[in-house]
Amino acid sequence: MNINNYIEIKELTKEVIQQYLMNQYPWGIITRPLTPVAMAILSITYAITVAMLVLSLIQISVFVRYGITSLRYLKTHGRIDNSRIIDSTHGLPFVSVLIPIKNEDILTVKRSIRNMAVLNYPRNLFEVLFISDDPEYYVNSLVREIIPLADKLGINVRVIRREVNKGYKGGALNYGIKYAKGSVIAVFDVDTVVPSDYLIKAVNALLSGYDTVTGVWKGYYTSNTVVSKLLKFIYDVYNEVFFRGRFLSGSFPALTGNNIVIWRNVLESVGGFCECTGEDLDITIRLRAKGYRVGLIDSDVYVEVPQTYLALKKQYSRWLFSSIWNFKHNLRLLLSSKDMTIWEKVDGILWMLQLPSLSFAALSILITVILSVIGILVPPMPILLLETLNAITVLSLAMVLWSISRRVGYSTRDFLINTARSALLAMIMSFPMLIYSVESLITDEWEWIPTPKGYSTYRYPILRGLVHELSITLMLAAVMVILILNDQLIFMFYIADILAILLYGFSLVIPRR
Repeated sequence: MNINNYIEIKELTKEVIQQYLMNQYPWGIITRPLTPVAMAILSITYAITVAMLVLSLIQISVFVRYGITSLRYLKTHGRIDNSRIIDSTHGLPFVSVLIPIKNEDILTVKRSIRNMAVLNYPRNLFEVLFISDDPEYYVNSLVREIIPLADKLGINVRVIRREVNKGYKGGALNYGIKYAKGSVIAVFDVDTVVPSDYLIKAVNALLSGYDTVTGVWKGYYTSNTVVSKLLKFIYDVYNEVFFRGRFLSGSFPALTGNNIVIWRNVLESVGGFCECTGEDLDITIRLRAKGYRVGLIDSDVYVEVPQTYLALKKQYSRWLFSSIWNFKHNLRLLLSSKDMTIWEKVDGILWMLQLPSLSFAALSILITVILSVIGILVPPMPILLLETLNAITVLSLAMVLWSISRRVGYSTRDFLINTARSALLAMIMSFPMLIYSVESLITDEWEWIPTPKGYSTYRYPILRGLVHELSITLMLAAVMVILILNDQLIFMFYIADILAILLYGFSLVIPRR
């Protein structure tokens, strides 16, 4: 190449960049002419891209705000004001603790009873009801095992069997309430571990004016796997943003089904729990729509994290369906409420779209494939600007999460490793989440499966569990071959990079003890 050709290419490149910055390339910088069909496809693709980037920018910006609020709390070692602390049993209400169970190991139920026994609430003022959907023979064997343990520990425990298994978790809770004696209802999962002061703080908050309360939940694991350690980090750090930061910012106060304490008359006034898959989000919306106060107590609770990717996938698919179900059925109630602020309503919508947004990574990859096939080298200026703003906001959120992780006991090395792994896990999971999101929009019928815990995690066939992930991997490999055959080497490298990341990510998702 002589000097004149070099100068000519340099000037042409400079001119193209200037025109691009002035937004004179409505379709972006392209490598070949666009056909009418290609332009129609691009119109749809760019519309989806803009909507995705705008929603992502809003969500991440909100998380940054919540993260800063939570970080301020952690730095000052502040405590949520529970007003006066009750020192005597006089005036304390009777509490019925409801714990729905199904296909649970007896050892897990025993562990739950031992945890209930550490509560410093007066023993004569609370009871524990396990509501079981299991066969009669199993319930009988459960009773023989756990009642002697409960008697030894000095707590009142009953096991109630539902003969008709319907209404999901909400149906089990409503059934259990019929047998509950308490004026206060507490709801825990069987793997929930609460501190000894949880119940006294929760009741104190109710007596101080709240109608229902919950606590921030963190993670623990019973089997040391790559996924379980990663999920413990995610729950310990991210939930400081998603829950504590959200509550302390006066935003949508999402109750979590693994720990809810509520006045019985308040619960009955909204018709009890919804017999649907998303009873915790549904009850939050119905309570706030009637102006009831939802509070956060200053006691963290712990729940067992899934041990494998397949177990996590089942859990998140159920949560995602619950979010979309509530979006379809409770959006009008949320927006029409006169007792919620405008921001609380907006944040409620963001909460419902939080899990479906996990599919954005898959959408981004599919959009990259479409643009590569059409020949788009650089997208239009507005889209590139939105992508840049998202990147800056993600970096800000990463800095906040790093600060939070240091406050809750993780080193910088732990943060970097777990952040990279969580991004990789989210990328892989985004493909089934995209498919589940579409399915959830179409139908209300969904198979409700409790999150596999313990050794039951390993009972699920690997290949069938990874069908979505393997399918997208094969599709990307096919696209890469097509691009190579058509001498589209630049775009081929785009796809090859994505494929390499996915293949590396399979080291996380293959179940191992």
